[in-house]
Amino acid sequence: MTGFTNVVPSKIRRPGLYQSLRTAVREGLHLSSDILKCSRLALTGKLIRMPMKLITDEFAFSLVPDGWNFYCDLIAEYEKSPDISLETTKFSRFFQDERVKRVRYLNDLLFLHIPGKRSQEDEFKFYLGTYPWGGLTRADSLAGGTPFGWHFDRVEGKMSRDLWGYGRNLWYEPGDRYTLEVEKNVTIRIYRSLKKRYLPLLYLPFPVVTLLVRRDGERRALILDGHHRLSALSYLGYEQVIVELTDTVNENEVEQWYYVKNGLCTRQLALEIFSAFFELNGRERIAYLDL
Repeated sequence: MTGFTNVVPSKIRRPGLYQSLRTAVREGLHLSSDILKCSRLALTGKLIRMPMKLITDEFAFSLVPDGWNFYCDLIAEYEKSPDISLETTKFSRFFQDERVKRVRYLNDLLFLHIPGKRSQEDEFKFYLGTYPWGGLTRADSLAGGTPFGWHFDRVEGKMSRDLWGYGRNLWYEPGDRYTLEVEKNVTIRIYRSLKKRYLPLLYLPFPVVTLLVRRDGERRALILDGHHRLSALSYLGYEQVIVELTDTVNENEVEQWYYVKNGLCTRQLALEIFSAFFELNGRERIAYLDL
């Protein structure tokens, strides 16, 4: 087959059937391409099976069973009460809390539960989307990350609100009603689909993570893409999941991390933030907010 024609062959008397065949062939070709891509990723070690308990999001809200992740919590509340209003969810109340709405930096968010620790004046402050090692992909790390947020835009004169699409960034301006509504609907839709069954090849691409590795070999996988899907699978009891690995950050290479190497961040602060992803799980911040 060299291609498709826009003219329905004379022997096919049912144009609807012809269109269905065209669609099926195209979907088959697309699936074959995806399978080939998966095979290449597997051969290069970029597809790995990761225990769910080692997965956390980009701000250390973990998928570990005794942690707290806002998407998982939203799903749990939906299961108890499918008609629950957005305003009454803990998901909404968390993002509407004034202390969360005032978050300006990564430091603020990771150490929200330690008021005296948040963005100390003598410490380097990381815009949201930046980390001591740079960012969550190899390219981002070479450039110092992908900073975003209302405070970043105000200080730097940028416009990062729509980096991932309008209303698709919960952390750009925490508490935005439209964004909360969009994210609630997306989360529930994906959860309801995965509750029926999860066939990874039908949900390509795989979730994408960056791997943090301590000197002793302990690991954490930071979610770069696929947060809703992973949260739903976690709630459904999946103990392991196949993810695509985009980069690896090693603790023993701290001197080469972007902000340390460029003299902007101390080694001590860099390691403190790195360690936060192993030590925090979200529950400590919910407790502090009394939610």
